Amino acid sequence: MKLFKQIFHFKGIKIGKKDKTLQKIIVIVLLLPFLLLFGFLTYLLLPQLLSNYILLIVYIILFIAVSALATFFIYRLLHIKFWFFKKLENRRLLLRHLTENRIFYPIKRKDKKDKIKYPAVYLKQNKYTIIVTLELRGGQFQDKFLNIGGALEVTYSADLMGRIDEKGFVSYVYSADTILGRISAKDVRVVEQGLMLMEDVFWDYVHDPHLLVAGGTGGGKTVLLRSILNGLLRFAIVEMIDPKQADFVSLAELPVLKDRVVYEVLDMINKIIQFKENMEIRYATMRQLQKEKNQKELGNFQEYNLKPAFLIIDEFPSLRAMMSEDREMMLEAEQAMGALKQIILKGRQAGFFVIIATQNVKADDLPSTLKDNIMTRVSVGRLSQYSYEVIYGEENKNKYFKYIEQINGERVYGRGYYGVFGSPAREFFSPELPDPKEFSFYDEFETLERLDLEFDKQDVVVKTYTAKELSDELKLDYRVFKKYKSEFETAGQEFDKTFSTSDLIMFERAIECRKSGKTYQESISEAILWWNNQKLRLLSGGLVWETRP
Repeated sequence: MKLFKQIFHFKGIKIGKKDKTLQKIIVIVLLLPFLLLFGFLTYLLLPQLLSNYILLIVYIILFIAVSALATFFIYRLLHIKFWFFKKLENRRLLLRHLTENRIFYPIKRKDKKDKIKYPAVYLKQNKYTIIVTLELRGGQFQDKFLNIGGALEVTYSADLMGRIDEKGFVSYVYSADTILGRISAKDVRVVEQGLMLMEDVFWDYVHDPHLLVAGGTGGGKTVLLRSILNGLLRFAIVEMIDPKQADFVSLAELPVLKDRVVYEVLDMINKIIQFKENMEIRYATMRQLQKEKNQKELGNFQEYNLKPAFLIIDEFPSLRAMMSEDREMMLEAEQAMGALKQIILKGRQAGFFVIIATQNVKADDLPSTLKDNIMTRVSVGRLSQYSYEVIYGEENKNKYFKYIEQINGERVYGRGYYGVFGSPAREFFSPELPDPKEFSFYDEFETLERLDLEFDKQDVVVKTYTAKELSDELKLDYRVFKKYKSEFETAGQEFDKTFSTSDLIMFERAIECRKSGKTYQESISEAILWWNNQKLRLLSGGLVWETRP
């Protein structure tokens, strides 16, 4: 079957003079009914027309004008509404581009106009994409074909989604009629491919973890975030940070989000730190399940039937500004930023993901360590060119990002771009807000069931290790493990004959600090302080997730 596909690989229909001829035929066919009507009416009115030349002139001019306008209207309508005619128009545009840029072979003919022969250029189109394939094979236009992608992007007013290089050919893939794939905000759901944002756009949060959403005032960012929330709340745990207290505070009292929407500085700091510690607990849970399943390697959260968790941070620069203004909380703010970094770096396998929303992105708003590890990016509305460069990176530095207010004469909201880090950005339309009489986010969220993390539902989880088992779990040489244990005991930490899961997490914290360049003493002190804070937080929430036997 693979060999069969290679032999009969369909690249599309070759571009040639027939495309120009076909356009003329379509115009003639559209004019034909008017010409027949003209002939019939002229036959009926011929005596009157011949007796009054002024009437004859007016009649001819009027008929030509009406026929031309009607033909133009029908021609445009066909190209707007019907895919077949859109495809013909795209073929005509490609032929025109080749002709105007003299990408053809002139064939001299004696006493006749030169004949034009076009190189092997193919066009294939489906509902959402245009694929232009050009033959290389050392031809005269090989260099032009290798660099034609950007020019065709402008020709089609489309977005270059990728380039495919194969033996003897190069193909350029463009998004086309993207707005046709727009969905309603009430239809955003998690499906097999990921979170569906358009009919052909899915955020694959497992393979392209974390999401950056950028949008200026009035660009549709809030509707996009609420649409995303509508899809995530049905299968995941969602925590929200709203520093401006503008768009999500009203959802705080809903059962599905109760105690999960925060906006005070200390609460926001604690929410980030708590989310990170929940991730660490999730890893401990996964390691326990790994042992129970006798797995050699730790799988991801899906293998253990664990729910994903998402932390949505709206107006991220405002959050950073609020944390930096309170000098008394500088240490906590630094800890929160460190926790956020760890979530973004380590969260994927455990199923912990971050969605950061902002307006125009500046380099100092979002540290590069965070930005470079947020794999999926979406922008809506009008942004500065610099923001586009920061969001979509080097891969798109030469891309022309368009701001379009109207499509087919109608104002459009929520238009922007979508891209995965390192890949070309493509045109994007955020989910459309339904009629308020028929749909309300608040009413919809009110019907949803509240979901919890696995350790939020259990009272006791007992797990113990011997010293050797714990050193193996930590992947430490036993002598190094004894060094850590000795330092803990010197710092006043007491251990039983066996070690608990909390001891495991505390050791992991110390090892992590040590890897960052801190001394043993500094690492041990930070780990003890950190774990004591977590115990206070867990107890204050009325939750005990682990006890010693």
